[in-house]
Amino acid sequence: MELPYKDLILPYTGPITDMRPVQGGSGFSTTALVTSGEGEFFVKGVPNRPGGRLDSVVREGLINPALTGIAPTLRWKVEGQPWFVLGFDVVQGRVAEYTPGEDHDLSQVVGLIDRIAAVELPSEAAGWAESRWDRFTDTPQLLAGDTLLYTDIQPDNVLIGADRSWIVDWEWPTVGAAFLTPACLVVQLIASGHTPAEAETWVDGCETWKAADPEAINAFARAHVGIQRWVVEARPEEEWRKFMLAAAEAWAEHRGVR
Repeated sequence: MELPYKDLILPYTGPITDMRPVQGGSGFSTTALVTSGEGEFFVKGVPNRPGGRLDSVVREGLINPALTGIAPTLRWKVEGQPWFVLGFDVVQGRVAEYTPGEDHDLSQVVGLIDRIAAVELPSEAAGWAESRWDRFTDTPQLLAGDTLLYTDIQPDNVLIGADRSWIVDWEWPTVGAAFLTPACLVVQLIASGHTPAEAETWVDGCETWKAADPEAINAFARAHVGIQRWVVEARPEEEWRKFMLAAAEAWAEHRGVR
């Protein structure tokens, strides 16, 4: 496979000696691991046109400088026609395990969540208010706030290294109530086999969860059922979404808000 934006990135990479396509991930048009005269890079490229994934990759580039020690470092970005490309450091790690008994991995995830909540927001984040759950609740004000959020906290997006861990694929960072990131982890843990009570025990270690209003958490749990049901109805062929709906329903029932 030849990178369609190879000529665009050569000034940043130097001569490319190896290129391995990366499958899966966040759905970017073209992702690859590149070995070159300037080192190794993980590259993401999207068509440089309005709509599609362009807004996502632009937002990821803007937030990266604030994510030191949390996400792989962005080394360069290049905008041309017809591509917009980001080049990140390559990090070594395995996908996190969320299944019961994986205490080491989950402790790492909880630590990363606390670090996200402590990030000082860049000025560009002023227009990033989280609103996806608003139409599924009568109390959207309970979900509002001024904390950086990472709501796609699925196992594939957490890499566990030998001495540190990272969160990758910052496709859509938003700003809202600080408890929303650990709340999204609760649903992921339930989908991975934890009981709702066990999942909440894990996020009990998050400072933002400890400070949250229980009624706000209840409002989110109820709204999350709504958004997951809407997604399943819109994309019934995607079986994994049904598991996420079941997890959301189990959590809402646990909290008495079905």
